Amino acid sequence: MSELEVLLTTVSFDMWFKDLEPYTVENDKLVLIAPLNSFKSINKNYKDQIKKAIENSGAKISGIEIITKAETDNYTLSDEEEKEEDDSDTVNMFDPGYTFDSFVVGDSNSIAYAAAEAVAKAPGACHNPLFIYGGVGLGKTHIMHAIANYILSQNKKAKILYVTAEQFVNDYIDSLKNNKDNELNKQFRLKYRSVDVLMMDDVQFLSGKTSTQEALFHTFNDLYQFRKQIVLTSDRHPRELTFLQDRLKSRFQSGLTVDITKPSIETRIAILQKKAYAKKYDISQKAVFFIAENITSNIRELEGALSKVVFYCSLSGRSSDDLEAVKDALKDCIDVSSHVISMDSIADATCAYYGIKKSDIIGKRKNKLISNARQMAIYLINDMLGVPLSSIGEFFGGRDHTTIMYARDKMTDLSKTDHLIQAQINDIKSMLEKK
Repeated sequence: MSELEVLLTTVSFDMWFKDLEPYTVENDKLVLIAPLNSFKSINKNYKDQIKKAIENSGAKISGIEIITKAETDNYTLSDEEEKEEDDSDTVNMFDPGYTFDSFVVGDSNSIAYAAAEAVAKAPGACHNPLFIYGGVGLGKTHIMHAIANYILSQNKKAKILYVTAEQFVNDYIDSLKNNKDNELNKQFRLKYRSVDVLMMDDVQFLSGKTSTQEALFHTFNDLYQFRKQIVLTSDRHPRELTFLQDRLKSRFQSGLTVDITKPSIETRIAILQKKAYAKKYDISQKAVFFIAENITSNIRELEGALSKVVFYCSLSGRSSDDLEAVKDALKDCIDVSSHVISMDSIADATCAYYGIKKSDIIGKRKNKLISNARQMAIYLINDMLGVPLSSIGEFFGGRDHTTIMYARDKMTDLSKTDHLIQAQINDIKSMLEKK
């Protein structure tokens, strides 16, 4: 192909030869697979250039033969070629790390997860189209890759096309470059309408692209008619995509629309723990809790903060159990100059209020003053941060969730009836706010 590229204009090569795929050699001819029957005219239209390219390359073939994918059964591959063909079928453009198993499910994404799993198990049969919306970095792309990876694990020959809305726009523009020749337009339709699953990310970027929306509308209808799965993502609900044609918005909402919201602190902790385990990171639970408490925007920033802390501690030789080291690592991510309310700061304030050591409430000592202070700290952490009971238990020396639940419920009841407890709660909260 490189010899031909020298002999042809860029336009001719890109239009007729770039998409040809070598298949086999038969009767001294190189057999090439073309996307359309019309490509068979290459042998006639570019006969001299092909002959010259073969001579220049020194290849031991007499010419080329153009076939379509449907005609490959008429040709016999050698054992080695069959193995190469099988291997090519297994090529997966999707991130192998993005699977359903690696996706952390929480209240913020459980419905989207269940819908995606159903689509992956029966593409085209339910929830078609599946429209997932939510902010940046919340896991929409992860879910799309998980769907694709699962489908390919069950059927490696499944044709799955994943594109961004921007790429779709660019492909459509390319198909219109030469209005006198409809071949590029045919290639565009073939690319988008011959798939089993079409995935399009960030459809909000179709804003103002009237003709592209028209092309997507017809593509959508064609795929839907033949029960091909469509998965779309956006940063907002379809009804809020005011720049889209009404009939396209109607199509987007004709299946199942699900959202992904910001993860709760419990989900954030689980994400960090799973990421740390997968990456074999040596990081303390204290650091994990601190990151989860202070990075709340999205999962990408959460994972970035985790990597930054691990790298910083490794480089500086400091322990991730040292919160000052964690704060130094994250000084570009959070405002460390302002006071951050965390489990540690609540425990410190509670201990200062009762005049005891922090090691006392985390440890096993059980005199009345220490027990009251411990229960107060547990209540305040749950009330102010919403940290899951299991995580609070780990913070307090590995206590089980029933112990934590008892302390929380006891203080909750007292806060409603005991004026002294109410005053103590308000005093400690005031201390935290003033720091």
